[in-house]
Amino acid sequence: MSFTPIRALVGIFAALLTPAFAHQATGIKLTEPTADSITVWTRITRDAQRVSDEGPLPSTKLFDRTSGQEIPFKDNATYANARAEITFPPGADMGSIRGAALGAGGQTRVRYRAAGQSVWASTPWRDVDPAQDFTATFALSGLVAATRYEVVVEARQRVEAAVLSTTNGGFITAPGEKTEAAARFTVMSCQEYGERDRPDGFAIYPAMLALGPDFFVNTGDAVYYDHGPVHAVNADLARYHWARMYGFPTLRDFHRQVGSFFMKDDHDTLTNDSHPDDRSGDLTFTAGLRIFREQTAPAEPPYRTQRWGRHLQVWFLEGRDFRSTAAEDRTQTPGILGAKQLAWLEATLAASDATFRVVITPTPIVGPDRDNKDDNYANKGYIIEGAKVRALLARFSNLTVVTGDRHWQYVSRDKTTGIEEWSVGAATDTHAGGWNEKTPRPEHRFLRTGHGGFFSGEVKPAAAGATLALRLHATDGTVVFESVKSSAR
Repeated sequence: MSFTPIRALVGIFAALLTPAFAHQATGIKLTEPTADSITVWTRITRDAQRVSDEGPLPSTKLFDRTSGQEIPFKDNATYANARAEITFPPGADMGSIRGAALGAGGQTRVRYRAAGQSVWASTPWRDVDPAQDFTATFALSGLVAATRYEVVVEARQRVEAAVLSTTNGGFITAPGEKTEAAARFTVMSCQEYGERDRPDGFAIYPAMLALGPDFFVNTGDAVYYDHGPVHAVNADLARYHWARMYGFPTLRDFHRQVGSFFMKDDHDTLTNDSHPDDRSGDLTFTAGLRIFREQTAPAEPPYRTQRWGRHLQVWFLEGRDFRSTAAEDRTQTPGILGAKQLAWLEATLAASDATFRVVITPTPIVGPDRDNKDDNYANKGYIIEGAKVRALLARFSNLTVVTGDRHWQYVSRDKTTGIEEWSVGAATDTHAGGWNEKTPRPEHRFLRTGHGGFFSGEVKPAAAGATLALRLHATDGTVVFESVKSSAR
């Protein structure tokens, strides 16, 4: 008869009692798809699911750094001279508050293959980075153009340990620039946690997924740091905003199946209408830029362009990093894109031979916008650079602008240049607003307020040429407006 040593039994029992912290409650993101590459974003969490929306909330207070007086919270506000104090209810912490999905240490890897193939390729295992919210990214390269790929992301606690969680997904690579290829993509903006329309997230995600998009674009305001009972006045709370949003099942299911391009705007960088050098509480604009990159794995530089076959090329503009500061605006012409990005935009538009050019911008270029706003090219404060940008875009044929940021859907045509702009609208009906549908302007081709939705584009090649169908959808996917552009060979 043999006996297991007492020390070994203690080790076995300790292992059995140790919780398995290697979950993926915030899912994966498949970002920056090209013809031969994609980035896979991963994150390990302590728990398998986000905390229920019935969970407790922390108490967040702000105090003026100079006077010590408490500052009341207000949505859309910036707290430039404030310090934050965060306290939790008894027994609660950052991992147990409402919607939380606390990160945890461990390792992840990505397995992938072209759909229908029998052999998997695999990345090496990689430790997630605690300094980057327990995330890791994997750049997959050498892929085949216009091909559907399957991916499996695995997570474990440590070297040689068992795999504790897997997330299955897939994506499609872009067709080569000479390929006669169809394409379908969706664009959305402005998803506010407190105004979601389903217990499991947002209705537009399954509606977009039902269209089978080749790729997806989020134009910004993916989270609202400056809204609700928990404002993101430090880095930990900013990351909490991302975890509680992307732990929703509708978002997790969508992002594991569609390649995405993430663009930032004001609310997911810092606060409403924020500029470089701003701060709110203990969160700075610079930290906001870093956290956005950490959570979305965008390409660098943040302005970029992607070809999708012979007929489609898409531009993604960056509207926060290079805009002039409030102090600079007092001594120079206010700017948003900056000289380097403007030069890049002009050069890449001129170099493109795509049938259709689609320029996607976080904030409007054409508008119109409300008179009390001063954050985009449709506002008076940026009228000089705005006119310059519209004149530049007007030089190129078959060009359409798609914008986020505004909480109503519209299609408008600039009276001077003829440039056409489509506003995708807010992510939910409850978050929509900002304009009166009964007071359209002459430049409006279409105007819809009080309802959320999204935009889609669909390219179809044909023997006689190609078409690009532009559509605005309701949150359930219903088409509310459509226009088709055509180009003969």
